[in-house]
Formats: sequence, structure tokens, C-alpha cells
Amino acid sequence: MRRVGERWVDEQVVAVGSVKGGTGATTLALGVAAGWPGAVLVEADPDGGDLAARFGHHPDPGLVSLVAAARSGGTAGLLHTHVQRLRLDVDVVLAPPGDTVAVAVQALAHGGTRLMRQAAGDATVVLDVGRVGHGGPGLAMATMAGDVVLVVRPTLEELIQVQARLGWLREAIGGRLWLALSGPGPYQRAEVARTLGVEVVGELPRNDRSGAGVLAGRLVGRGWRRARLPRAARSVALRLADARPQQVAPPVLPGALAGRELMTEVHR
Repeated sequence: MRRVGERWVDEQVVAVGSVKGGTGATTLALGVAAGWPGAVLVEADPDGGDLAARFGHHPDPGLVSLVAAARSGGTAGLLHTHVQRLRLDVDVVLAPPGDTVAVAVQALAHGGTRLMRQAAGDATVVLDVGRVGHGGPGLAMATMAGDVVLVVRPTLEELIQVQARLGWLREAIGGRLWLALSGPGPYQRAEVARTLGVEVVGELPRNDRSGAGVLAGRLVGRGWRRARLPRAARSVALRLADARPQQVAPPVLPGALAGRELMTEVHR
């Protein structure tokens, strides 16, 4: 835990979201959790509830049962009794589809750092928070995280949307703010980072059908961790762990880091 102004941020919580929907934030959050030994993914997007369907699970136990149990008191170590293990060997607190998830997410956001830390114990928690909007639960949960990763497409229109929000985002978020680039676009990490003044933690590769299929629950096979998309997500996990205090053990990343810096121009 680290105090920033009037609030505390939790160094063992990573929030993954976006300023606009449909950028691949859930896929990155799942990949980061898969590449971080002992991490627990919490599906905390009010518009989420996709992972149970992707992987053929029932969403209970999950986020709704976790919030209900937390309201009854005794939250210590509670998170691990409401996880389900996906076939990727990732422990996930699943959310249901529909409006029920929005109520549970609001309750989780209201509980803040105290509820999450007591429930998680010593585990690293990856929060898929969905859209990080002004006054929304995604922002409320992002403010409790030691690291906040915004997934954005490297296109002019999306980068301008991020730039327009950076003022209040930096003011609201006490942890480290990062960008992750996802999907096609003319702009690369070096110029995005330089122009926006936010470090790019990684790039999700384009056209990796096998890696995307595994993280979407459509494909199963040995050696899936060697696919480009899971490797890129693991490199993000490694970079985030390296930015933390030394007592937090980093994940093991085989092979070289993904991503190359290319110089282009992002127009204001």
C-alpha cells in the first residue's frame, strides 16, 4: 500500500481498461493474469460478463457471490473462494452477463482498496475495469490500483480521445499510468509515448489468430503461451512487475520482449 494525497493505492492491484470500449482490454487483462504466476483476474467491467461464455463456465461462484459474501463480513482471504480456474490455468472471478454485473461492480468500487486487499490476501489482482469514464466505477477502481493500463488503438481519433482526458486522469489516478497499443493504426509506441507523455507498456500484435483464439476460448492446444499475443501480454506483466517495489516477485518471461519502437508522428 502507498499513500497518494488523501487516498491509498495498492501496489498489488493492476487495473486494465480503456477510454472507449472494444479495444481488447479484457483480452489483455486475461493475458497479463495468465503470464503472472499466482495472479487473480477479477472481471469488474459493468458491461462485461464475457469470460464465462468464452470458456464454458457458469458465472457462479464469481463476482456476485464475492460481493454478497463481503457484505456479510469476514473478507480476509475471501477472493480465492469465489474464483474459477480457466483451462489457461488462470484463476478468475467471473461476472454474469446482463445488468446484475453493474450492481456488483458498483458495490466492489464502493468497497475500494480495503475490500480488495482483505479479500485477495497476498495475491496480485488484475482488475478488468472496462471503460474508465469520469465518475464511473471503472475510474473508482482505477484509483485504487498501483498500475493502470489503458488499452487504445493507435489511430489519430483514439489517441486524441486519450489526450483530451489525460488532465483529469492524472489528477484522479494515484498509481502509475500506462498505455497499451492494440489493433491496426499508423502510430507506434515511441511517438505515442513522446507525444502524450505516457509510457507505452506494450503492443498487442495484429493478426495473431492462434493467440487471439486461445484467449477468446475458441482454441486449445499445447504451447499456446508461445503465440505472439500471449507473449506480448506476458511482456506487459513483466514490465509492470519491474516497476513495482522489489519485494513483489516478477513473473517469469521466457524469450525476448515483444515490440519494436518505430518513429511516426501523432498530430495534436
